[in-house]
This record gives sequence, structure tokens and C-alpha cells, in this order.
Amino acid sequence: MEKFTKIALLLDVYGNLIKGRRKEVLNLHYNEDYSLTEIAEIYGITKQGVRDFLVKGENELQTYESALGILKEKFYLDNKIHEILQLKDIDIIKNEIKQLIYYTGE
Repeated sequence: MEKFTKIALLLDVYGNLIKGRRKEVLNLHYNEDYSLTEIAEIYGITKQGVRDFLVKGENELQTYESALGILKEKFYLDNKIHEILQLKDIDIIKNEIKQLIYYTGE
């Protein structure tokens, strides 16, 4: 997955755990598609300052994902559901759904 897309998804999942300007800068860059120059102008800081906010925010998001794995689990469950939708045998479908119901992420 492309880095930009991954960070945007991580921001959707963990964004509320990030505080202040770091969150605002991440949101502007990854969700609103602002350039570093545009963000620097908004906050009256240098492009390097914006870059620092982004790098620290990206690292924070990666740390949350490493610890909690919510995005990884979401992709696993999405893929599993897609596989189930392709099945034809109702007994196999029921069994797969039961496994998902009792899935613990391990």
C-alpha cells in the first residue's frame, strides 16, 4: 500500500489520539491534500517545521498501529468477508461466519 494512503488510513483510525497542531498538520496534508508550502503559510512556520510535524505524527500513528493493530485487523476481516461472499455452499458460509463471530485477532 502506498505510504500516503496508509498514513491517511492510520489517521482515520488513530487521529483522535494525536493532539494539537500535529493532528491539524497531518489532517491538512493527508486528508485535505495541502502542500507543505501551503501548510507552512497557514501556520507561519517553515516547510521544515511542517515536515517535522508530519514525521513526528507519522511515527506516532505507526506506534499506535504497532501496539494495537486495528488497521491490520480491519484489512484481515475485510478480506475474510470478501472470501465468504464468494462461497456457494451454505454450510461452509455458516461455518466461516461462526469463525468470524468468535475471532479474537490471534
